[in-house]
Amino acid sequence: MEDMSKATSEFAESVAVVTVKKDDKINAMTAAWAVPVSHRPALVVVHIAPQRFTHDIIMETKEFGLSILAEDQMEVSQYAGTLSGRKVDKFEGDVLKAKPSRVIGTPVLEGCAATMECKLEKAIAMGDHTIFVGRVVSMEKDPEKKPLLLHRGVYYKLGDSVGKYY
Repeated sequence: MEDMSKATSEFAESVAVVTVKKDDKINAMTAAWAVPVSHRPALVVVHIAPQRFTHDIIMETKEFGLSILAEDQMEVSQYAGTLSGRKVDKFEGDVLKAKPSRVIGTPVLEGCAATMECKLEKAIAMGDHTIFVGRVVSMEKDPEKKPLLLHRGVYYKLGDSVGKYY
């Protein structure tokens, strides 16, 4: 019998980094599960385990940044996803570069394919994660950049177009 906990790795997805800020402390974490859920209003969800440092900050500040990494930002994904913000200031070195947001108090990352500023709409405890539903209040995208993708634990670049959806 297959290990059902591996089912989630069957989805190919954009690699996203969630940013948060409390007082003067900024943190970033790679979120394997960040997806859109609604066009109108523009809503996205990120799934974060309750033991993560970022989880408590979102619960307290009611906002978060979401940066969709570009295909040249694999190092950003690995760095943000392997260190704890409780122990390390991830913005101290050269890997993560924050830029101010336009609407919320939490910065987003520089050099991304897209960034979104989100206000927390709802937090739902589900399984071993909390689903944070964020209303997108501001967005920027770089049409020249393609997103970094993840499938079965391996990073990929977006390939050639094979046709339009609609």
